[in-house]
Amino acid sequence: MFNDEELALIWFDYNDVSFSKTEKILDEFDKIDAIFDKNKVKSAIFKENDLNEIKEKLLKVDKDEFLKFVADEFYKYNIFAVTFVSKNYPEKLKNIDDSPLVLYTRGDAGLLGKKSISIVGTRKPTTYGKIVVEKFTKELSSAGLVTVSGLAYGIDTCVANATIDAGGKTIAVLAGGLDSIYPASNAGLANKIVETGGLLISEYRPGVKPQQYSFINRNRIVSALGLGLLIVEAGKTSGTMATARHALEQGRELFVVPGNINSIQSEGTNNLIDEMPDTFTISPERILYRLKIKKKKEETKSVQVGISDNQILEILSQGELTFDELAEKTNMKPSELSAELIKMEMFGLVMKGSGNTYYKI
Repeated sequence: MFNDEELALIWFDYNDVSFSKTEKILDEFDKIDAIFDKNKVKSAIFKENDLNEIKEKLLKVDKDEFLKFVADEFYKYNIFAVTFVSKNYPEKLKNIDDSPLVLYTRGDAGLLGKKSISIVGTRKPTTYGKIVVEKFTKELSSAGLVTVSGLAYGIDTCVANATIDAGGKTIAVLAGGLDSIYPASNAGLANKIVETGGLLISEYRPGVKPQQYSFINRNRIVSALGLGLLIVEAGKTSGTMATARHALEQGRELFVVPGNINSIQSEGTNNLIDEMPDTFTISPERILYRLKIKKKKEETKSVQVGISDNQILEILSQGELTFDELAEKTNMKPSELSAELIKMEMFGLVMKGSGNTYYKI
């Protein structure tokens, strides 16, 4: 199941030993798995009291008993673990600040080694934000990129759903143990991600509940896993802005979609574009070009567009309109307009928003 080195790191994690303290302890040993050698542990000398407390715990641990405990725990929650010394630990996480010692996984851990794009944004997106993130997610996913987000309300949820709808794979990074899906309303979506070949990951072991700090910590993993970070709608002081800072520090490409200048959901994104104009992004093609990803060839699908359809599209090209406004401008009967709009939605020409409004896609 695990070699002794991997088991050692899992032991440190289950005993709440931080990455920095783990490094200090391992400096006393020639190999990581030496922590299970009682004689070597006894001869180790630590000046710090908290390290000596960990030493006392190590003198009492039974490796075989701990391995059995881990095996039972992982079977119970249907999870696995990728440690810092595992062959499939993602290289993109090894060079960030405070790399997670262990990643607990459910689903296809092989996705950690695939080319990915991280997509984040507000928990309260506007209709515009939802339309944009769905369009970008589907096109980037269709190009072969794995999407990465956080399974939170709003944009994160849109990313996961849009990826699945496009037949792609997505990674959701949780802020608590994999037995604590948050928000609870996304438990069904979490299962769907795994069932469709995606992956759930967390640096927190089972039993650890999400805390305010853990959502902040989670951001560095979300940004690091992608070749780049795409932001769609974010407030001025939102957690998304922290994720943007992580991405820049980690040397990731940053892509920002502009939003309504009067919307508080777009204050952060518009400020980022103002400060870093090169992040301005209005098409998935720009992202694929910057990341050197070739778009997969698709079969061209012809859509028969009638006179009424053309009229509606021409009117909507000037901006969103309510059903009543469309009826007035087109001079169409409500029943005829309704039928046309339903057909156009099916063909992906328009989309219905909140308040019975319609948008051209």
